Amino acid sequence: MGQPRLVDLFCGAGGLTLGFRRAGWKPVAALDVDLDAGRTYMANNPGVPCMVKDIRRVPASEIAEVARIRPGELDALVGGVPCEGYSLLNRRYDPLDPRNHLFLEFLRIARYLRPRSLLIENVPGMRRRNGGDFVEAVLSTLEAMGYRTTVHELDASLHGVPQRRVRLFFVGVRRDLGTCFEPPPVTATRPVTVREAIGDLPPLGPGEEATRYDRPADCDYQVAARDGCHVLSNHVAPRHPRWTVRRIARVRPGEPLYSSFPQRIRLPWDAPAPTVPAGGTRPQWFFAHPGQPRGLTVREMARLQSFPDSFVFLGPTVKQRVLAGDAVPPLLAQAVAQALRRCL
Repeated sequence: MGQPRLVDLFCGAGGLTLGFRRAGWKPVAALDVDLDAGRTYMANNPGVPCMVKDIRRVPASEIAEVARIRPGELDALVGGVPCEGYSLLNRRYDPLDPRNHLFLEFLRIARYLRPRSLLIENVPGMRRRNGGDFVEAVLSTLEAMGYRTTVHELDASLHGVPQRRVRLFFVGVRRDLGTCFEPPPVTATRPVTVREAIGDLPPLGPGEEATRYDRPADCDYQVAARDGCHVLSNHVAPRHPRWTVRRIARVRPGEPLYSSFPQRIRLPWDAPAPTVPAGGTRPQWFFAHPGQPRGLTVREMARLQSFPDSFVFLGPTVKQRVLAGDAVPPLLAQAVAQALRRCL
């Protein structure tokens, strides 16, 4: 087959798209309701139209028109459906949260476009919430639409991402193609550590910024992350009051910052990071740097997600953190995209 085409719904910053592009796919359209996500996506994917609209108000025919495809022609429809409603970090889970049902919009678009394959990414908590009804609804609907569907939990750290991030992937292949998706093989001989991921980035104090590298890369991951860059973007440290700096300084790498919230830690140097969350408006940072008494910069979050330094995040800093933390790690997306291309 020639270069396969994909449409990325709920595209966010574009982690899925980046991974698919690296695997030889051609993005032809994207959609997200958030303006900063759309701006970030278009800045990193010049020439690819990104619709900044609420998917619930977008006719499927409009997406086909923007992508310049007819029903049945698209190779893959992909989407990281918003997962806040399912995440086990969400202490206020509400089964009526409208975000829990946005996957129905994905299915509506898929029913019209009839792509050769489709992929939905979400958190593993989706399997456990509401008695597993959401997962069963997705599977039964895709089967009824004519897709042979499989579900896989994949750990990003097994595919070169310096982060133990497990995600759920629904992959459907149109039944008339006569093939079934096989998950990607493990590619990492050992996990990439936090030190290997961010150890070469310039040190910062709270509120400081660096736009140039101050030392050479000292491992393969850092060389690949720099991607030929000479200017460093999004490397701005959070501003902290003195009591926060003192608290972080007292905590050893790998240990919790607060006894009441053990997931929020000062990162270890010589292990992969835990799952990097989006954070939110308060606090503006989640993990602390292992060697400097401050929270992570957006660039450090992006490194832990496997984004190259050439990938620029736009918008206010708080939104940049959300976009970086919500994204599908590009190296994991690349592994899935390669497996899907082999299947097709």
